[in-house]
Order: sequence, then C-alpha cells, then structure tokens
Amino acid sequence: MRQAKTIVWPGGEHDFMLNIGELRALEQRTNAGAFVTMTRLITSQWKIDDVVATIRLGLIGGGMLERDAKALVDTTLELASPYTLAVTAAHILEFSLMWDANDKPGEPVAGEGNQTQTRSPTE
Repeated sequence: MRQAKTIVWPGGEHDFMLNIGELRALEQRTNAGAFVTMTRLITSQWKIDDVVATIRLGLIGGGMLERDAKALVDTTLELASPYTLAVTAAHILEFSLMWDANDKPGEPVAGEGNQTQTRSPTE
C-alpha cells in the first residue's frame, strides 16, 4: 500500500493520500474523473468543490477522521484564498494519481536499483 505524503499547506502540516475509495468519492463529488479534476485545478478552471473535496478526502485518506478533516478545511477556507488551496489540491491529486511504484522513500539499499556496471577500455 502506498504511504501518505506529508504536505505543508495553509492548514498546517498533514498527511494526504487519495486511495481508490477517496478517488471514487471525489469523482462523485466533483462529477468528473480524477484527471479531469486535476486538469481543472492546474489550468485554473476549477470549481470550489474541486478544491474542498480534494483536500478533505486527501486528509481522510491520509488518516484523519472525517469530522476533523471537514472542520480543518472549513477553518482553513476562512484563512487562505481558494486559489492557494487549489494549488494544494492539485498537488494532492498529482501525487495520488501519478505515483511511481518503483519509487521508494529514503536512500537506496546497496545492491538495489538499476546499477550500470561499466568496464574500462582495457577490460
């Protein structure tokens, strides 16, 4: 299972993740596919529910209780511009949709990964 990503945003520093259940809920809430929602966010053609639902569901997918996620998003909407939050929402969707299955956090373990061995011309 993929791990949540910690993001610093106007609401603080929290873990976010959109797993399949959250992505399906987002698609219902925004009446669009997840990539369509991400495109709207990136191109500044978003609806407020694109922003709010993405962040709220991302917090839930990251481990926060639903009521706490709703309260935090509501409070943050009073403190930050919707545009600033749209950038956060786009980041959450990008991370959740375009993750690299081979990308592992931390330093690579010796002997792992794509190591290319080179030979000197005399070998």
